[in-house]
Amino acid sequence: MTVDEIFSGLAAHMIKGLMIHSQMMSYYDFLGLEGYGECHKYHYWEEGQRHIDLIEHYFKYHHKLIKSEKIEDPNLIPKS
Repeated sequence: MTVDEIFSGLAAHMIKGLMIHSQMMSYYDFLGLEGYGECHKYHYWEEGQRHIDLIEHYFKYHHKLIKSEKIEDPNLIPKS
């Protein structure tokens, strides 16, 4: 596994985590559980900053952009 593949996998994993926290934040707020929604909001902001840090680190030390992987939407919220 190359460094490029490792960073690409890390970035994709982080983006999927952001998607999960975004969905859970909306879901809990909809259910009236604002405290749980706020918890996911905090995690979303924190993990978003770590994602930015990863991108900046990769650019600074490898002088490239991270290659994007296809990321599937986790779809945690039931449709009904």
